[in-house]
Amino acid sequence: MRRILSAKEYARALQSLSFDEVLQASAVYVRAAEELMAQNGLDRGLLLCAKPFESMAKLAAEQLGSLGKQADIVLIEKDELPDLSGSLICDLLFESIGEGSLLEKRRGWIDAITGSGCPVVSAAIPAGVDPDTGRAQAKAVQAKITVSPAGYLPGLFLHDGLDHCGEIRPIGGETETTDGLFRFEDADAKRLLPPRKRTAHKGDSGKALLCVGSPKYVGAALLSARACLAAGCGILFAACPDVVRTALVNLPEAIGIPVGEDWDAESCLVAIQALADKQAVGLGCGVGSGDISLLIEAVLRAKLPAVLDADGLNCLSRHPKLYPLLHERVVLTPHPGEMSRLTGLSAEEVQDDPVSLARRYASEWGCTVLLKGAATVVSDGKRTCIVAEGNAGLGKGGSGDVLTGIIAGLLSQGVEPYHAACLGSYLLGTSADKAFDLLRERMLRATNVIEALEDMDH
Repeated sequence: MRRILSAKEYARALQSLSFDEVLQASAVYVRAAEELMAQNGLDRGLLLCAKPFESMAKLAAEQLGSLGKQADIVLIEKDELPDLSGSLICDLLFESIGEGSLLEKRRGWIDAITGSGCPVVSAAIPAGVDPDTGRAQAKAVQAKITVSPAGYLPGLFLHDGLDHCGEIRPIGGETETTDGLFRFEDADAKRLLPPRKRTAHKGDSGKALLCVGSPKYVGAALLSARACLAAGCGILFAACPDVVRTALVNLPEAIGIPVGEDWDAESCLVAIQALADKQAVGLGCGVGSGDISLLIEAVLRAKLPAVLDADGLNCLSRHPKLYPLLHERVVLTPHPGEMSRLTGLSAEEVQDDPVSLARRYASEWGCTVLLKGAATVVSDGKRTCIVAEGNAGLGKGGSGDVLTGIIAGLLSQGVEPYHAACLGSYLLGTSADKAFDLLRERMLRATNVIEALEDMDH
């Protein structure tokens, strides 16, 4: 994983970079600048620079010059801003602290950059975006590419940051420690997926139970079940109301357990009986307004790896007596509205500082909290990471059901809860091609084989 540092920590990390590390950072930055120059037909780069990046700017200017490009360094501490037109703007204006006349000058430069219409490549974080919170001032720089030596800043992933940073290219910051805040990346996903032997059979790949669906929300059950199987669960049982069980004919790999017309105390008892010999449980997707507190209590007391989402979280919030039963094998996956109901805070308070909030309540409840957002925060109270994959297209009904199914499938295969939450969020957010590359044979279902046989040219 790669460290996410506060602005002050990041400034200190920049100061401690060796010459070779600065040289490497400038080379990556120059490659990004060269790409944007070629795309926009430009031969001039203006390196607008604050003190932390002065050394890198000098090296970058030399490297751009060797490529036949004009490269002018303009230092905010002593120079006046030249005409920006016809230039690639190299935004190296990161400062951990700004005050007085220099702060006013920096604001003026940012206004000029945003008003110029010139393409921008930023270093660390686009100017005008708060490096710690991601909040952007009225006219913050909109970068095409942000090159980030020494790891990441939180503001790249929070609030307005994701909309301003463009493509992020990190350099360095990898660490083996677990203290602090991290970004979950592709290498972490590859490392955490348990290897699957050629000799593995369905019993080796986990047995999961989903308690999902209702007459109103049949689709939620099907989505979570399909995702659980795609994540590699070997045997999947779905405890669900009768109408959902009928719909499961479209997913014959899932074994339906009918619990009656809708969720009530009797249906909970049926689902509780099905907990025996399961490696993981997912509950809450689409169960509606029925009271499943009896089922939640039984799952928590059984100490099974479990993921609670949607209506399961809403039910939990209505029964605070269940909170003390939460434990380290449980994953909660609230969006800000659900987190508001769980904590009593407003949704605005939840969204204001999601990192601290996820960490605080994960520690207080003794479980893993996956707090959804444009960037998702996952914490078990000791370890915390941000998963920034995905796009606005996931902001629709069904995405949470898929996430729950993926996490339940991973839990059933023995992935520990914190890692299952991180990995599940990453798999949901990343492209379908990349998810397939990671999961490969885990995604194969029996009906896929039939479809392939039917498509063969006999």
